[in-house]
Amino acid sequence: MHMTIQNKTEPAWYRWYILTVLVGVYAFSYVDRQIVTVLAPFLKHDLGVSDAQLGILYGTTFALFYGLFGIALARLADGWSRVRTLALGLSFWSVMTALSGAAGNFTQLGLARIGVGVGEASSTPAAVSILGDYFDKSQRATVLGLYSIGVYVGAGLSLVIGGSVVAFWQTHFPNPEAAPLGLAGWQAAFMAVGVPGLLLALLITLTIREPVRGRLEGVVHLGDATPFRSALREASAMLPPWNILRLVREGYPRTEIRKNLMWLALAAVFAFLIIRFTDGLLSADRRPVVGYLAGLEITSNVIQWVAMSIAFYAVASWFQSLRLRDPEASSMLTSSRTFCALTLAGGFLAFSMNATTGFVFVYANRYLGFTAANGLQLGAIAAICGGLGITVSGYLADYARRRFVTGRLWFTSLTAAVFTLASLVQFTTQNVSLFYMAFAVSTFFVPMWFAPNQATTQDLVTPRLRGTAFAMYSLGANILGLGLGPYTVGLISDATGDLRFAILCALSTLPFTILVLAYAARHLPADERVAQRAAMGMTQ
Repeated sequence: MHMTIQNKTEPAWYRWYILTVLVGVYAFSYVDRQIVTVLAPFLKHDLGVSDAQLGILYGTTFALFYGLFGIALARLADGWSRVRTLALGLSFWSVMTALSGAAGNFTQLGLARIGVGVGEASSTPAAVSILGDYFDKSQRATVLGLYSIGVYVGAGLSLVIGGSVVAFWQTHFPNPEAAPLGLAGWQAAFMAVGVPGLLLALLITLTIREPVRGRLEGVVHLGDATPFRSALREASAMLPPWNILRLVREGYPRTEIRKNLMWLALAAVFAFLIIRFTDGLLSADRRPVVGYLAGLEITSNVIQWVAMSIAFYAVASWFQSLRLRDPEASSMLTSSRTFCALTLAGGFLAFSMNATTGFVFVYANRYLGFTAANGLQLGAIAAICGGLGITVSGYLADYARRRFVTGRLWFTSLTAAVFTLASLVQFTTQNVSLFYMAFAVSTFFVPMWFAPNQATTQDLVTPRLRGTAFAMYSLGANILGLGLGPYTVGLISDATGDLRFAILCALSTLPFTILVLAYAARHLPADERVAQRAAMGMTQ
């Protein structure tokens, strides 16, 4: 339904207040997400985890559930109150972060990290959709760039807080039995960053007003009459037996059922083959057994590749469901060559980013002798340089867009190249000062792809699909990037005994990223015209 409404009904300061609060939420999410990096050496010592298991804790357990639940929770945000969705998600992941401090082994910590991923899946789709209804399209990349400051403020704070708490604990409680509640330093750090999120959730509930969807474009979407049912429908579309039963119940052709079962079989075969291959790469002492199921060993590779196979099947099932029940959304999201290319490019960029950031402190500890106290320096550099990089990236990307239709994408290509070159220096030097300098440069440039890519994907959809579009775009960044990047580095490190070599392998994705971005740039003008015509059709 089309409605004419005033574009800006609130004072300018309130819009910027909302942006500030949402930046804080994003920062909290990255503190809770990234703190594993600075605590990694202590997790290895106390829990005996391998490098591959660190990759699972930092990447896979989080990414799989963040990516998959993100689809259902984005649907909830598109149909229900985005403010309430955000507050509830923040509360849940804060509790799960605090519970991470009570973990006594790899399995318990992994389950807590899954909870963090589920909770955080609600955050950015809701936040991006809210910002889209408080700021004009001409400001979108700039605003999203400012919003993304939270990434490196949070990543920096995770190093600062985690390093500070552990260093304090080591100084004041050298005997863990004499520490409060018998906690180790890493356990106290998890609890210290988890609890404050509950207060921020209360602030969101009390001070942020839900905006009307699409009000700035004059294409108002009033939400979903049954938002929770729609969210459950999204979730049930991904996993058997509910997805198959739905196909049968709703009378879809048998060919659709056969397709779904074929994807399930392919996922199972892939998991079996890749588990055998990767287990064969590791010696027995580098292939710890987490548990047993029906007499079969459950290794890190079993967890990783079963999880990735589930992700492949779930995403394929969701795409099938979207195509069958919402052809307009399917066409706009999956038929857009630019959107698909940007999703893949985001996966490559996230692969390199998470592979390096996930192991930066472990690398510095192992090769350069860094201690917990050095987390303060690394954290300060990450927060300042990453925050500055994200801040200017939105403005520069919008400027490039004004000069050329494809300017944002070429801007992303340039910044990805500089990040990769700086990272090569960072992970090959033995000089601590040069390491810090290269880390500063790479941290400044690595987040610059967030705003231009996100803004471009938002330009390719109508207002009612903003949250869903972001969740779909995030599948590449989270499942391919976060789900594979850290684990791949950990696996190569365990197999070769050389963490430096493993990280350098992860940086080799740059040429593929540039090629995919060039393909996206070629098709961007035509795909934007399709989205504009679709939006105009909604107003008729």
